[in-house]
Amino acid sequence: MNARAMKAYKNIAAQTAVSEASPVELIVLVYKRLLDNLRMAQKAMEEGKENAEYISRALDLIQKGLAAALDHEKGGEIAQNLAALYDWSLREILQARLKNNPLLLSGVIEVFKDLESAWAEIYTMREQGNSAAAPMESVESKDFKGLHTST
Repeated sequence: MNARAMKAYKNIAAQTAVSEASPVELIVLVYKRLLDNLRMAQKAMEEGKENAEYISRALDLIQKGLAAALDHEKGGEIAQNLAALYDWSLREILQARLKNNPLLLSGVIEVFKDLESAWAEIYTMREQGNSAAAPMESVESKDFKGLHTST
């Protein structure tokens, strides 16, 4: 299989995965892609290479994927806290780019690793909840229900 065909196959596989994903899976996927881009930007900065593409992708994922999906009405204080966290992360990422300082990305990466882990755990609980719905209902109502419009 040539490189062009392989790339096309990967694009179709990625599109299929997204189209078949649950809302929680999509949030986890956004966090994973965000972390990938932040790590690649950090590595590029450390090596003195161009990082604008990775930074741009990370900013887009936060603004268009995470912040835009917040439901402030249903999510209340938690949604407001996530919005503030997203705003902080945008500023930190821009500062890292302006100062070409990869260390500034470390804190952002750590925060998003924690968030990605939390959402991955929610996904796991939902999957297990398909056979035992009661435990999942309590997690949804207490912590994450309505945080993102996709949940």
